[in-house]
Amino acid sequence: MRKKGQAAPAGARKGISAKERARGNGRRSVNGSRAGPGTVPLGSFHLPQGAIITPLGRTILDKLDRGVLIMDSRGGVIDSNPLAVQVLQDCEGINLRSGRLSFTDPAIDKRMLQAIAKYRAGNDYGHPVIAARVRCCGSETCRILVVPVPPAEDGRDIAFFVLIFPPNGKNEISVGVLRQVYNLTEAQAEVARSLYAGRSVEDTALALNLSLNTIRTHLKHIFTKCEVSSQAELLHMLALGPYTL
Repeated sequence: MRKKGQAAPAGARKGISAKERARGNGRRSVNGSRAGPGTVPLGSFHLPQGAIITPLGRTILDKLDRGVLIMDSRGGVIDSNPLAVQVLQDCEGINLRSGRLSFTDPAIDKRMLQAIAKYRAGNDYGHPVIAARVRCCGSETCRILVVPVPPAEDGRDIAFFVLIFPPNGKNEISVGVLRQVYNLTEAQAEVARSLYAGRSVEDTALALNLSLNTIRTHLKHIFTKCEVSSQAELLHMLALGPYTL
């Protein structure tokens, strides 16, 4: 029997049967639950939208080009933006265990536990406690920064601010941005967008049903307009954003 005020277990939510909970869409399980497209995973990774972040803050977070997690003094995730949810679903190097952010790399996870202990002891409020790269998908990595924040004056238990910088493919650049910011034509924008998504020149030619010579011609014009001299420089510049209008 639950005590008064205690939250119901994740599996006991109204309207969710055991059969429905067992269904998934093939994505990696987060804290033992499947995550559907555009939804927050079930289980303890239930994010109380608006409970921590104001409506204005929510709008800003949702537009950011990096994942954001907010954690309490026990290391529990209490809020996030959509990109962070996506990374947590797909990234092999980050997990949620009983609602707490953890890392598959034991050394990084130990540092996280030590940071939580220091925070709860009243130490180390001002400097990043973790700056690391973790495995995302295959050979891809994402970068992560965990920063402690001073205790909130209003009594809210907000202890850590986590920034997750995903691989290029996690941020799709809109054709509108490429055309307006870099003055690319529609065709050039499609080529740049495909390359930024991680496709090779050859794969881009196949995806866009164009010849390799046509792709290379577009790429030459893209370099000129973006004032870069190589594909690596182009991708680095695009990674700085913006991504959507």
